[in-house]
Amino acid sequence: MRMGRSIAPEEFSRLRELGVDLACLPEYFFVPPECKNQAETAGDRQRILDLLADYSRRLDGVLVGGTLAEKVNENFYNACHIFDRGKHVGFYRKMHPMPGERERGIRPGTEYKVFNVKGIRLSVLICSDVLFPESFSEVAKLKPDLIANPTDSPYLKDDSVAEKQRRDRDIYIKGAQITSSVILKTCGIGALIGRKLQGRSLICNSKGIIAGINPAREAEEAALIADVEV
Repeated sequence: MRMGRSIAPEEFSRLRELGVDLACLPEYFFVPPECKNQAETAGDRQRILDLLADYSRRLDGVLVGGTLAEKVNENFYNACHIFDRGKHVGFYRKMHPMPGERERGIRPGTEYKVFNVKGIRLSVLICSDVLFPESFSEVAKLKPDLIANPTDSPYLKDDSVAEKQRRDRDIYIKGAQITSSVILKTCGIGALIGRKLQGRSLICNSKGIIAGINPAREAEEAALIADVEV
């Protein structure tokens, strides 16, 4: 989806009718494109949480709510909240903020987590967490069935399809092999903090890509849907 928008409630009803029972939104999905500092949006936290609860009720399933900035005491974090049919299940805070996030006051989280939802073990890694091999090694100890990865993928002008495929193999398929899990990566389109994004969402397991966005359509809105066994 395009960044900085609300989603029509009917979209989650449509997904439910298609049989979708778990969905994931992109990192910082609700940050307006004109925003210059993610931490400035922390005051919008409760409104976003209420939206996510409503979305998950309409889906009648699990919603991995992308991420939002939140303030705890004097610290800011990039947090992903999970809802199951309107009920708040828990949250995970990004362990490896990017340098730009740190400059804007985003602090690292303190622990990897696993959540029990719909009979599966669900973990979350946020965007650049996957660039650190220890993230997969630590999450593997939690024995997840599925890892959701809300992310924002920057548009790179000279990025070839072959290079994108190499990164997918080296990061996501390898990560699925380390953790023996399915990985769901969700990207947004549009812009975040002045950076153009590309929608490189994918679903993979240890054997390869199960579903992915066509490289020629990475600037278009789309719902990537697949049946997976965990």
